[in-house]
Amino acid sequence: MQMDRRAMVKGVAAAVVAAPAAAFASIGDSPKQSYFGAGAMSAPFGDVYGLTGPGIWSKMNDTERGIYERILGDSKKRLQSVEDYINNNEWDRSRTALRLGMYETRKAMIRINEASGSQEAKDLFAKFKRQLEATDFALAKKDGALAFKLRAATEVTFSQWLASVGL
Repeated sequence: MQMDRRAMVKGVAAAVVAAPAAAFASIGDSPKQSYFGAGAMSAPFGDVYGLTGPGIWSKMNDTERGIYERILGDSKKRLQSVEDYINNNEWDRSRTALRLGMYETRKAMIRINEASGSQEAKDLFAKFKRQLEATDFALAKKDGALAFKLRAATEVTFSQWLASVGL
């Protein structure tokens, strides 16, 4: 009778040790779990079914382009409004007006640059950023004449960039 109990304990121990072996992940595996025994593995975030047709996402659709055009139009008006603050020696307001919305402008310019693929547009974008930083520095130094010239140059570069991407 004791032999049977020992055999049974060994069998149960072997089953307990062998059961989760199918669920252990090895290096490089994504999370997997087997719900129905040692067979079919489920990988919920993997490409299980393959491509079923063309994707619905596009690099730059009309709606996205319209949003970026609106942002860039607002940015152009904002650049022009800085001139009034410079003329009135309102340095803090001029810097605020210059910086306001520039993160959105930068994002819009980067996305439109990616969609256009134009090297000229990328070069003008880099020039625009340098001029914008120089204008901000001139405003911080309260140098009105230099800030006025740099703001005008920044606006010209921005207009050239808009023309280079077809806006």
